Amino acid sequence: MKAVIFDMDGVLIDSEPLWKKSGMLILNHYGIPITYDEMLSMAGIPVSGMIDRACRLYNKNDLNKSKIEKELFHKGVELILTEKPLMNGVVECLELLVKKNIKIGIASASPLSFLLKIVEQCGIDNYFDYISSAEGMPYNKPHPMVYLNAAEKLNILPTECIGIEDSKIGMISVKAASMKCIVIPNNIEYNYSYWDISDWKIKSIHELKNII
Repeated sequence: MKAVIFDMDGVLIDSEPLWKKSGMLILNHYGIPITYDEMLSMAGIPVSGMIDRACRLYNKNDLNKSKIEKELFHKGVELILTEKPLMNGVVECLELLVKKNIKIGIASASPLSFLLKIVEQCGIDNYFDYISSAEGMPYNKPHPMVYLNAAEKLNILPTECIGIEDSKIGMISVKAASMKCIVIPNNIEYNYSYWDISDWKIKSIHELKNII
């Protein structure tokens, strides 16, 4: 493998609980009594898709979804940038990849401005050769476009890349891009059979050293 491309949320930063918290705060404010388990079931889905699904679930399709999306995203970014929830072992993992001369990228559904802010706030911005955001792309995950774009900008063939994800949607995106896939599922979903299409399943990023 010549490149490793990371998803951001749930892989590099432990942001999923904060997105869930912001989602519940904003959606509850608009009269959508979404639960944590329902939010958890939508892991990996972009904010717009999550809001649309929540509105349909509680028959609130008359709400201004665009306004809710902006408020939810603003609250989530605020929480993440405040807490800087970098996953344990990330720095050591990135150092290992640098030593092995493996290119490092990010492929995320999040806006580029957010991705740049969080890697800078967490002090890991200098490790990445390219950051690919699906913002502005015609297709988001599970489409492979954001991963294919990362590989192209890294000047590495997709078949020479490993993508690392924590969600089923992200895993599908990596495999559709013809890349090897490492998944790091949460404890609740760890034994689900759909992870079988990945190439490796690990419990934490610390285990990456056993693969690379």
